Amino acid sequence: MSKLIELSDLPLAAQGPVLFWQRAIENPLQVCSLFPSSPFVGRAMTEVLGKRIESHVIELGAGTGAVTRQLIRNGVEPDKLTLLEIDARLGGHLRRRFPDVDVLIGSAQDLAKLWQERNGENVGAIVSTLPMRLFSKKLIYLVMKNSLQVLDEGGMFVQFTYRQTSPVPPRVVNALRLKAWRYTRVWLNLPPAAIWVYERMPHPREI
Repeated sequence: MSKLIELSDLPLAAQGPVLFWQRAIENPLQVCSLFPSSPFVGRAMTEVLGKRIESHVIELGAGTGAVTRQLIRNGVEPDKLTLLEIDARLGGHLRRRFPDVDVLIGSAQDLAKLWQERNGENVGAIVSTLPMRLFSKKLIYLVMKNSLQVLDEGGMFVQFTYRQTSPVPPRVVNALRLKAWRYTRVWLNLPPAAIWVYERMPHPREI
């Protein structure tokens, strides 16, 4: 008599996509796509970081680790990488898939508090695949404000989006004194994506 195939029965490489689809159907507001990001998204997000990959990096909304894998492949050391994932089942998968990487279960809007509890030092970069287009302006503001609180002065926030325009609204960009620019478009992704970068504006010089 045959039994239903459990997720744990599948090879680890196959568990990610299956779990991603399950969570996308069950929680469409948290997982806003039916397809994990392509390797080209993670590669582009790593490229724009430059030498910041030598510092600690935080990934928001790590999902099943599609971008995580590319971050590591392209130079980010596993012991200098922290993944933040709100979905506990996806977080558990990340811990099994990347045993040498720090994984936090929690919300990006609580990042500063979570990081302080870890006694974490400021980081060089934050990369995010959070579904910003589904967030309220208030939630986006809280995510960005918390991120700035853990970033170095010269740190960089890198955001993946399906939008043509900035996923962080101009009002939030201006309120937090950020410089926003689109780094590239990733055509080899389903659907095509864009990589946006946010950095602190330099402080005005005193006269």
